[in-house]
Amino acid sequence: MIDIRIATDPEKVEILSKILRDSSFMEIDVSISSIIPTVNAQVVRKAARGADILLVASETMEDGLSDLSVGHMEHIQLPDNDDPSKIKKALRDGMIRAAMQCIGMLSQLKDLEEETEGLRVKEEEYQEMRTEYAELKEKEIFLEKVLEESDHLKRTVHDLKKEITIIRRERRDFDDMEVKDLLSFPLDELWKEVSGSPSPRNEDIDVAIKRLNLEGSIMVSCGYIAAASREEAVDLLRIVKITQELQRRQNY
Repeated sequence: MIDIRIATDPEKVEILSKILRDSSFMEIDVSISSIIPTVNAQVVRKAARGADILLVASETMEDGLSDLSVGHMEHIQLPDNDDPSKIKKALRDGMIRAAMQCIGMLSQLKDLEEETEGLRVKEEEYQEMRTEYAELKEKEIFLEKVLEESDHLKRTVHDLKKEITIIRRERRDFDDMEVKDLLSFPLDELWKEVSGSPSPRNEDIDVAIKRLNLEGSIMVSCGYIAAASREEAVDLLRIVKITQELQRRQNY
């Protein structure tokens, strides 16, 4: 049942009570639960709290009722005389206006609920989009790391290929030594027998080999010197040492 209350001037309470007790007034299928016999706004505010509809049947309470805790407030103007039929009509008209207002409010409420539901769906979609964005961002960061690692690996592979090429070339040189039945000796080890200075460059030894026409008989590569015997390798290194000393003296 809808809780309808009416606030009115005290002198109107008796006629309103009589009308409300009249069974014919109930033909509109609503009833007023209580009459508030006062024009004091503060009292009305307290007495009307929680009502669905408050009918204000007093011209002296136009102001001071803007913050009531009620569903809807409707002002009605009672006739100056106490004609029951006119009072009934005023009450009915006020209730109808209040009902129409409530229907409009319910319609607006429904629209707001639908709008709220739509916003809730959009919020869920937005949250899903944020989640997807976060996941894509993580994948992007991971992909960047993978690409960096891939570039690093490519550079490493390139360097390894260069090293393999050098090793293969040196291996071929070493294989040539073995093919010619030459013996290989560590260059640094033999040089220590000849001089206390740092070992000469391969190029310096190659120059000596060519000048002495020893190509094929003595070879140097990869930190090794190959010769038919240890003595031949040492002899060549002594020649290289002498050559270096002569060059130093000429420079002086």
